[in-house]
Amino acid sequence: MDNVKIVKEITDAFAENRIDDRVLSRYFTPDFEHMVNGRRNDLRGYSDHLARYMREYERFRISDLDEPFAAGDKVVTSYILEAEKRNGETEEMAVMAIWRLADGKVKSLHEVDAPREHSTNTPGSSVRGRGSGRARG
Repeated sequence: MDNVKIVKEITDAFAENRIDDRVLSRYFTPDFEHMVNGRRNDLRGYSDHLARYMREYERFRISDLDEPFAAGDKVVTSYILEAEKRNGETEEMAVMAIWRLADGKVKSLHEVDAPREHSTNTPGSSVRGRGSGRARG
């Protein structure tokens, strides 16, 4: 399977609120590194982070997805992540992500995200990850 297809599968799983340890072990290396807005985490920290989002948010939707493209061992994505909290509030984040893969698994994910001006999120809050999330911080 090519790297772009792998990233799309991970991102779809995040948008469908179905990232779990099984998905992480299938698609991510044990020494995975996640960097979002300058903060670094390992696979366990990324898993904990995603689990928090799965509990706090009812659903995710990825819109304005630019066609992901591969450059060597990297896949670059850009999209808008729309998230609906369980209390009905919505948030939107603009996300740029660089995924690095080896042997069909993600070795690192570097993301930068920023809240969209018209979203209803509170200052200092954000949705990440995703990803690929998300997928995907």
